Amino acid sequence: MPWITIISVILCISLIQTTLLQHISVLGIQPDLFIIFLVFHSLNSKLERSLHTNWTIGLAKDCFSEGLFGLNTVLFVIVGYMISMIKDNIYGKHLATQISVTFIISIIYNFLYLFMFSISFTSAGLLPMVLKCPLIAIYNSIIVPPAFWLLNRFYSSFGFPSLRRKTR
Repeated sequence: MPWITIISVILCISLIQTTLLQHISVLGIQPDLFIIFLVFHSLNSKLERSLHTNWTIGLAKDCFSEGLFGLNTVLFVIVGYMISMIKDNIYGKHLATQISVTFIISIIYNFLYLFMFSISFTSAGLLPMVLKCPLIAIYNSIIVPPAFWLLNRFYSSFGFPSLRRKTR
């Protein structure tokens, strides 16, 4: 049952990301729901399940976006692993922690993606994309409170561990 739910959430995120978010872009920048879900799931699940889910989220992003196929999958596993390694040392229930982790992971992911993309392709327009990385991270951080609230309610209704039930 958990995998059916996770795949359903990923498909809904893919649908929303590819259709609706184009209408709420600011300065050509739109939030990345895949990153937000990656952070949420990595903060709320064990390492093994987190790695499998991060791989699935990255694969979905590769399927529904343009760019190098497989790059998102690899980067999502890497940044998800980073979150899983630090999650026991941070207070994951606090909204400020969730926002700051999402901001930092967005920056790391976007810079790694651009670095790998620039190695693969010589692109003259790399500087404008680098300047957009902090703006994307800010936009992702703004979306965190309602997104985490919805995901937390959805997860708790299906019996997943939620941030409120997490004990140290």
